[in-house]
Amino acid sequence: MHTDRKKPEVTTAIILEKRITNKDKNKHPVKLRITYQRRRKYYTIKTKYLSINEFETIYYQKSRGKNKELRKKFEKIENRAIDIIDNVLNEFSFEAFEKEYLTHKKQETSIKAYFEEKASELDEVNKIQTAALYRATLKSLLEYDKNITFLKISPKYLRNYEKWMIDEGNSYATIGIYLRNLKHIINRAIKNRVVNEYPFGTDKDKYQIPKGKNTKKALTMADIEKLFLYKTENRNEYLALQYFLFSYLCNGMNMVDIANLRYSNIQDNSLKFIRQKTKDTTNTKVEINVYLLPEAFEIINNIGNENTKPDNYVFPVFSDGLSEIDKYKILKQHIKNTNKYLRQIANKIGIDGKITTYYARHSYSTILKRLGTPIEFISEQLGHQSTNVTRSYLDSFEDEQRVMHSSKLVDFEKKL
Repeated sequence: MHTDRKKPEVTTAIILEKRITNKDKNKHPVKLRITYQRRRKYYTIKTKYLSINEFETIYYQKSRGKNKELRKKFEKIENRAIDIIDNVLNEFSFEAFEKEYLTHKKQETSIKAYFEEKASELDEVNKIQTAALYRATLKSLLEYDKNITFLKISPKYLRNYEKWMIDEGNSYATIGIYLRNLKHIINRAIKNRVVNEYPFGTDKDKYQIPKGKNTKKALTMADIEKLFLYKTENRNEYLALQYFLFSYLCNGMNMVDIANLRYSNIQDNSLKFIRQKTKDTTNTKVEINVYLLPEAFEIINNIGNENTKPDNYVFPVFSDGLSEIDKYKILKQHIKNTNKYLRQIANKIGIDGKITTYYARHSYSTILKRLGTPIEFISEQLGHQSTNVTRSYLDSFEDEQRVMHSSKLVDFEKKL
Protein backbone atom coordinates (compact mmCIF):
# COMPACT_ATOMS: atom_id res chain seq x y z
CA MET A 1 0.00 0.00 0.00
CA HIS A 2 1.52 3.33 -1.08
CA THR A 3 0.16 5.88 1.41
CA ASP A 4 2.13 8.90 0.20
CA ARG A 5 0.89 8.93 -3.40
CA LYS A 6 0.47 12.27 -5.16
CA LYS A 7 -2.42 10.94 -7.25
CA PRO A 8 -4.19 8.52 -4.83
CA GLU A 9 -7.21 8.42 -7.15
CA VAL A 10 -5.10 6.30 -9.54
CA THR A 11 -4.28 2.97 -7.92
CA THR A 12 -1.74 0.36 -8.97
CA ALA A 13 -1.28 -3.30 -8.15
CA ILE A 14 0.63 -6.37 -9.29
CA ILE A 15 -1.94 -9.15 -9.63
CA LEU A 16 -2.26 -12.73 -10.80
CA GLU A 17 -4.72 -12.67 -13.71
CA LYS A 18 -6.75 -15.75 -12.81
CA ARG A 19 -9.18 -15.26 -15.70
CA ILE A 20 -6.40 -16.43 -18.04
CA THR A 21 -5.02 -19.93 -17.48
CA ASN A 22 -2.25 -21.92 -19.01
CA LYS A 23 -4.26 -25.15 -19.37
CA ASP A 24 -1.25 -27.45 -19.38
CA LYS A 25 0.10 -26.21 -16.06
CA ASN A 26 -2.88 -24.48 -14.44
CA LYS A 27 -0.90 -21.27 -14.13
CA HIS A 28 -1.80 -17.62 -14.71
CA PRO A 29 0.02 -14.54 -16.06
CA VAL A 30 1.23 -11.79 -13.70
CA LYS A 31 0.02 -8.32 -14.70
CA LEU A 32 0.21 -4.67 -13.68
CA ARG A 33 -3.29 -3.37 -12.94
CA ILE A 34 -4.13 0.35 -13.12
CA THR A 35 -7.47 1.56 -11.74
CA TYR A 36 -8.89 5.04 -12.43
CA GLN A 37 -12.49 6.20 -12.03
CA ARG A 38 -13.68 2.59 -11.62
CA ARG A 39 -12.04 1.61 -14.89
CA ARG A 40 -9.31 -1.05 -14.86
CA LYS A 41 -6.65 -1.82 -17.40
CA TYR A 42 -4.10 -4.64 -17.31
CA TYR A 43 -0.54 -4.60 -18.64
CA THR A 44 1.34 -7.83 -19.23
CA ILE A 45 4.58 -8.46 -17.35
CA LYS A 46 7.06 -10.53 -19.28
CA THR A 47 7.64 -13.45 -16.94
CA LYS A 48 6.72 -17.11 -16.58
CA TYR A 49 3.16 -18.03 -15.67
CA LEU A 50 2.71 -18.64 -11.94
CA SER A 51 0.37 -20.82 -9.92
CA ILE A 52 -1.72 -19.28 -7.14
CA ASN A 53 0.54 -20.91 -4.57
CA GLU A 54 3.72 -19.63 -6.26
CA PHE A 55 2.36 -16.08 -6.43
CA GLU A 56 1.29 -16.14 -2.78
CA THR A 57 4.71 -17.46 -1.79
CA ILE A 58 6.33 -14.49 -3.51
CA TYR A 59 4.00 -11.86 -2.06
CA TYR A 60 2.68 -13.14 1.23
CA GLN A 61 5.58 -15.10 2.68
CA LYS A 62 9.21 -14.27 3.38
CA SER A 63 10.75 -14.48 -0.10
CA ARG A 64 14.19 -15.98 -0.70
CA GLY A 65 16.34 -16.73 -3.73
CA LYS A 66 14.45 -16.61 -7.03
CA ASN A 67 11.21 -15.66 -5.30
CA LYS A 68 12.91 -12.62 -3.77
CA GLU A 69 14.30 -11.62 -7.17
CA LEU A 70 10.83 -11.92 -8.75
CA ARG A 71 9.25 -9.83 -6.02
CA LYS A 72 11.87 -7.11 -6.53
CA LYS A 73 11.20 -7.21 -10.27
CA PHE A 74 7.46 -6.80 -9.74
CA GLU A 75 7.99 -3.97 -7.23
CA LYS A 76 10.30 -2.19 -9.66
CA ILE A 77 7.65 -2.37 -12.40
CA GLU A 78 4.94 -1.03 -10.10
CA ASN A 79 7.21 1.74 -8.77
CA ARG A 80 7.97 2.80 -12.34
CA ALA A 81 4.26 3.02 -13.08
CA ILE A 82 3.70 5.08 -9.93
CA ASP A 83 6.56 7.40 -10.89
CA ILE A 84 5.02 8.03 -14.33
CA ILE A 85 1.58 8.65 -12.82
CA ASP A 86 2.78 10.91 -9.98
CA ASN A 87 5.76 12.72 -11.47
CA VAL A 88 5.64 12.64 -15.26
CA LEU A 89 1.97 13.13 -16.11
CA ASN A 90 0.38 16.47 -15.27
CA GLU A 91 -3.08 14.90 -15.63
CA PHE A 92 -3.78 11.19 -15.72
CA SER A 93 -5.39 9.38 -18.62
CA PHE A 94 -4.83 5.82 -19.74
CA GLU A 95 -3.70 7.09 -23.15
CA ALA A 96 -1.05 9.41 -21.64
CA PHE A 97 0.10 6.69 -19.25
CA GLU A 98 0.46 4.13 -22.04
CA LYS A 99 2.42 6.59 -24.18
CA GLU A 100 5.06 6.82 -21.45
CA TYR A 101 4.86 3.28 -20.09
CA LEU A 102 4.78 1.40 -23.40
CA THR A 103 6.90 3.70 -25.60
CA HIS A 104 9.72 3.98 -23.06
CA LYS A 105 9.13 0.67 -21.36
CA LYS A 106 12.74 0.15 -20.29
CA GLN A 107 13.25 3.74 -19.20
CA GLU A 108 13.09 4.78 -15.56
CA THR A 109 11.89 8.33 -15.03
CA SER A 110 12.74 9.25 -11.44
CA ILE A 111 15.83 11.21 -10.42
CA LYS A 112 16.74 8.37 -8.04
CA ALA A 113 16.63 5.83 -10.88
CA TYR A 114 18.77 8.04 -13.13
CA PHE A 115 21.42 8.48 -10.43
CA GLU A 116 21.45 4.77 -9.60
CA GLU A 117 21.81 3.86 -13.27
CA LYS A 118 24.72 6.29 -13.68
CA ALA A 119 26.46 4.98 -10.56
CA SER A 120 26.03 1.38 -11.77
CA GLU A 121 27.54 2.27 -15.15
CA LEU A 122 30.56 3.78 -13.40
CA ASP A 123 30.91 0.70 -11.18
CA GLU A 124 31.03 -1.50 -14.29
CA VAL A 125 34.05 0.38 -15.66
CA ASN A 126 35.72 0.45 -12.23
CA LYS A 127 35.26 4.20 -11.68
CA ILE A 128 34.40 3.51 -8.07
CA GLN A 129 35.26 6.94 -6.67
CA THR A 130 33.17 8.78 -9.28
CA ALA A 131 30.30 6.37 -8.65
CA ALA A 132 30.56 7.16 -4.93
CA LEU A 133 30.28 10.89 -5.70
CA TYR A 134 27.08 10.34 -7.70
CA ARG A 135 25.63 8.32 -4.81
CA ALA A 136 26.67 11.06 -2.36
CA THR A 137 24.96 13.63 -4.60
CA LEU A 138 21.73 11.63 -4.62
CA LYS A 139 21.89 11.20 -0.82
CA SER A 140 22.31 14.96 -0.38
CA LEU A 141 19.41 15.78 -2.73
CA LEU A 142 17.11 13.34 -0.92
CA GLU A 143 18.10 14.81 2.45
CA TYR A 144 17.14 18.23 1.11
CA ASP A 145 13.91 17.02 -0.48
CA LYS A 146 12.81 13.40 -0.07
CA ASN A 147 10.12 13.96 -2.73
CA ILE A 148 12.41 15.49 -5.33
CA THR A 149 11.33 15.11 -8.97
CA PHE A 150 12.58 16.41 -12.31
CA LEU A 151 9.51 18.65 -12.55
CA LYS A 152 10.44 20.43 -9.31
CA ILE A 153 13.92 21.45 -10.43
CA SER A 154 14.02 25.10 -11.44
CA PRO A 155 16.65 27.88 -11.05
CA LYS A 156 14.92 28.97 -7.82
CA TYR A 157 14.90 25.38 -6.53
CA LEU A 158 18.64 25.05 -7.22
CA ARG A 159 19.43 28.37 -5.51
CA ASN A 160 17.51 27.20 -2.44
CA TYR A 161 19.38 23.88 -2.51
CA GLU A 162 22.71 25.76 -2.69
CA LYS A 163 21.73 27.88 0.34
CA TRP A 164 20.74 24.74 2.25
CA MET A 165 24.08 23.12 1.41
CA ILE A 166 25.95 26.17 2.75
CA ASP A 167 23.83 26.17 5.93
CA GLU A 168 24.74 22.48 6.35
CA GLY A 169 28.44 23.42 6.34
CA ASN A 170 29.37 22.23 2.85
CA SER A 171 32.11 23.95 0.86
CA TYR A 172 31.54 25.57 -2.52
CA ALA A 173 33.80 22.91 -3.99
CA THR A 174 31.44 20.18 -2.77
CA ILE A 175 28.38 22.13 -3.93
CA GLY A 176 29.98 22.49 -7.37
CA ILE A 177 30.69 18.76 -7.65
CA TYR A 178 27.15 17.78 -6.64
CA LEU A 179 25.48 20.27 -8.96
CA ARG A 180 27.65 19.28 -11.91
CA ASN A 181 26.57 15.69 -11.27
CA LEU A 182 22.93 16.79 -11.18
CA LYS A 183 23.46 18.80 -14.38
CA HIS A 184 24.74 15.65 -16.10
CA ILE A 185 21.69 13.69 -14.93
CA ILE A 186 19.31 16.41 -16.18
CA ASN A 187 21.07 16.41 -19.56
CA ARG A 188 20.46 12.66 -19.75
CA ALA A 189 16.81 13.12 -18.86
CA ILE A 190 16.41 15.82 -21.54
CA LYS A 191 17.97 13.50 -24.12
CA ASN A 192 15.41 10.84 -23.14
CA ARG A 193 12.57 13.40 -23.33
CA VAL A 194 11.79 13.04 -19.62
CA VAL A 195 12.66 16.71 -18.96
CA ASN A 196 11.87 19.73 -21.13
CA GLU A 197 13.07 22.74 -19.12
CA TYR A 198 16.81 23.26 -18.59
CA PRO A 199 17.51 25.19 -15.35
CA PHE A 200 21.26 25.79 -15.86
CA GLY A 201 22.85 28.59 -17.89
CA THR A 202 24.49 32.01 -17.86
CA ASP A 203 21.32 34.05 -18.40
CA LYS A 204 20.09 35.95 -15.35
CA ASP A 205 16.95 33.82 -15.12
CA LYS A 206 18.99 30.59 -15.13
CA TYR A 207 21.10 28.97 -12.40
CA GLN A 208 24.89 29.14 -12.51
CA ILE A 209 26.91 26.55 -10.63
CA PRO A 210 29.23 28.33 -8.15
CA LYS A 211 32.96 27.93 -8.54
CA GLY A 212 34.92 26.56 -5.63
CA LYS A 213 36.50 29.14 -3.38
CA ASN A 214 39.97 27.72 -2.88
CA THR A 215 41.71 28.03 0.42
CA LYS A 216 45.48 28.13 0.78
CA LYS A 217 46.84 24.60 0.57
CA ALA A 218 50.50 25.31 -0.17
CA LEU A 219 53.20 25.15 2.47
CA THR A 220 56.23 27.42 2.49
CA MET A 221 59.75 26.16 1.91
CA ALA A 222 60.37 26.70 5.63
CA ASP A 223 57.43 24.41 6.46
CA ILE A 224 58.69 21.75 4.06
CA GLU A 225 62.11 21.93 5.71
CA LYS A 226 60.51 21.38 9.13
CA LEU A 227 58.85 18.24 7.79
CA PHE A 228 62.08 16.90 6.32
CA LEU A 229 63.89 17.47 9.61
CA TYR A 230 61.17 15.98 11.83
CA LYS A 231 62.16 12.76 13.61
CA THR A 232 59.73 10.45 15.36
CA GLU A 233 59.60 7.07 17.07
CA ASN A 234 55.89 6.80 16.26
CA ARG A 235 55.53 4.35 13.35
CA ASN A 236 52.21 5.84 12.18
CA GLU A 237 53.65 9.36 12.12
CA TYR A 238 56.73 8.10 10.29
CA LEU A 239 54.71 6.39 7.55
CA ALA A 240 52.37 9.37 7.10
CA LEU A 241 55.34 11.70 6.74
CA GLN A 242 57.13 9.42 4.25
CA TYR A 243 54.07 9.23 1.97
CA PHE A 244 53.62 13.00 2.11
CA LEU A 245 57.27 13.72 1.31
CA PHE A 246 57.30 11.19 -1.53
CA SER A 247 54.29 12.95 -3.04
CA TYR A 248 56.01 16.33 -2.71
CA LEU A 249 59.24 15.05 -4.29
CA CYS A 250 57.40 13.37 -7.16
CA ASN A 251 55.48 16.19 -8.82
CA GLY A 252 52.84 16.30 -6.10
CA MET A 253 51.69 12.81 -7.06
CA ASN A 254 48.21 11.96 -5.75
CA MET A 255 47.86 9.13 -3.23
CA VAL A 256 45.87 7.01 -5.68
CA ASP A 257 48.79 7.16 -8.14
CA ILE A 258 51.32 6.37 -5.40
CA ALA A 259 49.26 3.37 -4.28
CA ASN A 260 49.07 2.04 -7.87
CA LEU A 261 52.78 2.39 -8.63
CA ARG A 262 54.60 -0.78 -9.64
CA TYR A 263 58.34 -1.29 -9.98
CA SER A 264 57.88 -1.42 -13.75
CA ASN A 265 57.10 2.31 -13.54
CA ILE A 266 60.67 2.98 -12.38
CA GLN A 267 63.19 3.24 -15.22
CA ASP A 268 66.72 4.20 -14.20
CA ASN A 269 66.35 7.50 -12.32
CA SER A 270 62.86 8.23 -13.65
CA LEU A 271 59.35 7.35 -12.58
CA LYS A 272 56.90 7.14 -15.50
CA PHE A 273 53.15 6.76 -15.02
CA ILE A 274 49.73 7.83 -16.32
CA ARG A 275 47.45 9.51 -13.79
CA GLN A 276 44.53 7.39 -12.59
CA LYS A 277 42.35 10.50 -12.75
CA THR A 278 42.78 10.99 -16.50
CA LYS A 279 43.62 7.54 -17.87
CA ASP A 280 39.99 6.87 -18.90
CA THR A 281 38.83 10.43 -19.64
CA THR A 282 41.14 11.52 -22.46
CA ASN A 283 41.92 9.97 -25.83
CA THR A 284 45.59 10.92 -25.59
CA LYS A 285 47.31 9.23 -22.67
CA VAL A 286 49.79 11.68 -21.17
CA GLU A 287 52.71 9.95 -19.49
CA ILE A 288 54.21 11.89 -16.59
CA ASN A 289 57.96 11.63 -16.18
CA VAL A 290 59.35 12.27 -12.69
CA TYR A 291 63.04 12.61 -11.96
CA LEU A 292 63.62 10.57 -8.80
CA LEU A 293 65.80 12.45 -6.34
CA PRO A 294 67.96 10.44 -3.92
CA GLU A 295 65.50 11.36 -1.14
CA ALA A 296 62.69 9.69 -3.10
CA PHE A 297 64.72 6.49 -3.57
CA GLU A 298 65.47 6.53 0.15
CA ILE A 299 61.75 6.59 0.96
CA ILE A 300 61.13 3.63 -1.37
CA ASN A 301 63.94 1.71 0.34
CA ASN A 302 62.59 2.57 3.81
CA ILE A 303 58.88 1.78 3.44
CA GLY A 304 58.47 0.11 0.02
CA ASN A 305 57.91 -3.52 -0.91
CA GLU A 306 60.77 -5.68 -2.12
CA ASN A 307 61.69 -5.23 -5.77
CA THR A 308 61.62 -8.93 -6.68
CA LYS A 309 59.63 -8.58 -9.91
CA PRO A 310 58.44 -5.68 -12.11
CA ASP A 311 54.74 -6.22 -11.31
CA ASN A 312 55.24 -5.78 -7.57
CA TYR A 313 53.55 -2.74 -6.06
CA VAL A 314 56.16 -0.19 -4.94
CA PHE A 315 54.32 0.61 -1.70
CA PRO A 316 52.36 -1.72 0.62
CA VAL A 317 48.96 -0.09 0.16
CA PHE A 318 47.38 -2.55 -2.29
CA SER A 319 47.98 -6.24 -2.89
CA ASP A 320 47.32 -8.36 -5.96
CA GLY A 321 43.85 -9.78 -6.50
CA LEU A 322 41.88 -6.91 -4.96
CA SER A 323 38.66 -5.74 -6.60
CA GLU A 324 38.30 -2.06 -7.51
CA ILE A 325 35.78 -1.61 -4.69
CA ASP A 326 38.23 -3.13 -2.20
CA LYS A 327 41.00 -0.86 -3.50
CA TYR A 328 38.74 2.17 -3.16
CA LYS A 329 37.94 1.33 0.49
CA ILE A 330 41.58 0.60 1.35
CA LEU A 331 42.80 3.83 -0.26
CA LYS A 332 40.14 5.88 1.49
CA GLN A 333 41.23 4.50 4.87
CA HIS A 334 44.92 4.94 3.98
CA ILE A 335 44.42 8.63 3.16
CA LYS A 336 42.34 9.12 6.32
CA ASN A 337 45.10 7.63 8.49
CA THR A 338 47.83 9.58 6.70
CA ASN A 339 45.98 12.87 7.17
CA LYS A 340 45.37 12.13 10.85
CA TYR A 341 49.06 11.71 11.62
CA LEU A 342 50.15 14.54 9.31
CA ARG A 343 48.03 16.94 11.38
CA GLN A 344 49.49 15.47 14.54
CA ILE A 345 52.98 16.23 13.23
CA ALA A 346 51.97 19.71 12.03
CA ASN A 347 50.69 20.63 15.49
CA LYS A 348 54.00 19.55 17.03
CA ILE A 349 56.22 21.55 14.68
CA GLY A 350 54.09 24.67 14.37
CA ILE A 351 52.53 24.36 10.92
CA ASP A 352 49.13 26.05 10.83
CA GLY A 353 46.09 24.67 9.07
CA LYS A 354 44.51 21.25 8.68
CA ILE A 355 47.26 19.78 6.50
CA THR A 356 46.32 16.88 4.23
CA THR A 357 48.05 14.77 1.59
CA TYR A 358 46.78 17.20 -1.06
CA TYR A 359 49.00 19.93 0.39
CA ALA A 360 51.98 18.11 -1.11
CA ARG A 361 50.71 18.71 -4.67
CA HIS A 362 49.97 22.38 -4.09
CA SER A 363 53.26 22.88 -2.26
CA TYR A 364 55.24 21.27 -5.09
CA SER A 365 53.70 23.51 -7.77
CA THR A 366 53.56 26.73 -5.74
CA ILE A 367 57.15 26.50 -4.51
CA LEU A 368 58.39 25.88 -8.06
CA LYS A 369 56.44 28.93 -9.26
CA ARG A 370 57.90 31.11 -6.51
CA LEU A 371 61.36 29.96 -7.53
CA GLY A 372 60.74 31.21 -11.07
CA THR A 373 60.09 27.86 -12.76
CA PRO A 374 58.32 28.29 -16.15
CA ILE A 375 54.57 27.67 -15.95
CA GLU A 376 54.83 25.34 -18.96
CA PHE A 377 57.15 22.99 -17.03
CA ILE A 378 54.91 22.96 -13.96
CA SER A 379 51.88 22.27 -16.14
CA GLU A 380 53.58 19.33 -17.84
CA GLN A 381 54.76 17.85 -14.54
CA LEU A 382 51.31 18.11 -12.98
CA GLY A 383 49.75 16.41 -16.00
CA HIS A 384 47.42 19.32 -16.79
CA GLN A 385 45.89 19.55 -20.26
CA SER A 386 46.81 23.23 -20.65
CA THR A 387 48.73 26.00 -18.90
CA ASN A 388 45.40 27.78 -18.30
CA VAL A 389 44.43 24.99 -15.92
CA THR A 390 47.76 25.38 -14.12
CA ARG A 391 47.42 29.16 -13.84
CA SER A 392 43.96 28.81 -12.35
CA TYR A 393 45.32 26.11 -10.04
CA LEU A 394 48.12 28.34 -8.74
CA ASP A 395 46.63 31.83 -8.70
CA SER A 396 44.41 31.34 -5.68
CA PHE A 397 47.38 30.45 -3.46
CA GLU A 398 49.40 33.60 -4.11
CA ASP A 399 47.63 36.23 -2.00
CA GLU A 400 50.46 36.45 0.53
CA GLN A 401 52.95 36.92 -2.30
CA ARG A 402 50.96 39.85 -3.71
CA VAL A 403 50.84 41.43 -0.26
CA MET A 404 54.59 40.99 0.19
CA HIS A 405 55.53 42.53 -3.16
CA SER A 406 53.00 45.37 -2.96
CA SER A 407 54.26 46.39 0.47
CA LYS A 408 57.65 47.13 -1.10
CA LEU A 409 56.07 50.19 -2.76
CA VAL A 410 56.09 52.04 0.58
CA ASP A 411 59.15 50.40 2.11
CA PHE A 412 61.11 53.66 2.20
CA GLU A 413 63.96 52.26 4.30
CA LYS A 414 65.11 50.18 1.35
CA LYS A 415 66.58 52.67 -1.12
CA LEU A 416 67.24 51.51 -4.66
